[in-house]
Amino acid sequence: MEYVLRLLLSPAAFAIGFLWPLAVQVLQRAELMTPGPSVWLVGALIVLPFTLMAHFRGSWIWLR
Repeated sequence: MEYVLRLLLSPAAFAIGFLWPLAVQVLQRAELMTPGPSVWLVGALIVLPFTLMAHFRGSWIWLR
């Protein structure tokens, strides 16, 4: 159970669950892309670096 909670509350899960749809909505609302599957791929490419950084660093904040 602890593992599941850590996975759901991890920074990588936040990036995938919140930032990815947010990026897609911003692209659509700013009329940079039309709705469809391609905008979800572009949103994934925007969020992927944040997800990898969160996974390997444990956070997006660069404090020691």
